[in-house]
Amino acid sequence: MRLYYYYKKLSPPHTVRFFINVVEYVKPLRMKNLLPCLALVACLVVFACKSHKYYQSDAFAQATKNHRLIAVVPAEMIFTGTPPKKLTAEDISKIEEAESIAFQESLYNGILRHANGRKYYTTVELQDISTTRKILVDNNLPNRKAWGVSDKELVAMLNVDAVVRMRIQKKRYMGDLASYGIDLAKQIGWEYAGGKIPGTPFGIPNVKNNTNDIYATCSLLSDGRTLWNDDYKRASDWNNPANEIIEGITDNFGRHFPYKQRR
Repeated sequence: MRLYYYYKKLSPPHTVRFFINVVEYVKPLRMKNLLPCLALVACLVVFACKSHKYYQSDAFAQATKNHRLIAVVPAEMIFTGTPPKKLTAEDISKIEEAESIAFQESLYNGILRHANGRKYYTTVELQDISTTRKILVDNNLPNRKAWGVSDKELVAMLNVDAVVRMRIQKKRYMGDLASYGIDLAKQIGWEYAGGKIPGTPFGIPNVKNNTNDIYATCSLLSDGRTLWNDDYKRASDWNNPANEIIEGITDNFGRHFPYKQRR
């Protein structure tokens, strides 16, 4: 029971720590008591690997049988923290649009990364992300403006069979997006010093939050219906670069993304 208590108290990112606790616990046990403990650990590992649930419509196969091309659209960003006083509304808009582009690109790459493997292949293609962005800009819907457009309108506009939308709710802004070709410091005049914006307590996040400070959802939408949905809710270590935090979320969605067939 103590082992189960340790497991339930630890969140998924701390699985390694859990096994360290297990090793320390079983060291003093005799062999006759050791085997049941190892069996319990094995069961918990299997449970942990299969515990993640995501939604997929019962009508998915029928609804997607003619799907050939889908598009990943800009992610909707929702900030739930306290905005830094030194940032203007225009600055915040630029930050959120930059983050939206970064999440869109990372999700696009994450889906492609897990599209084909030894056992499975993906039955649809992704519209090139630059094509998606150009069409949206040509229709006066760059990034933020696309957030409020219905999936029916986006599907018709992009000439695809379905769109992939992501919604990110978090308590901190991300300053370091250079790996996505975005220089926020230059765009809004930030000069980083010691990981913070001078004159504010805010900047590149540098502490670990023990609460679930990021909540993300990813949905596949077509003809006004949600065909697939996955979510991510977890505390993030803000000491890590922004791209690691973003890719940790989007890679999770890419791994679970549908349209896969067994070879």
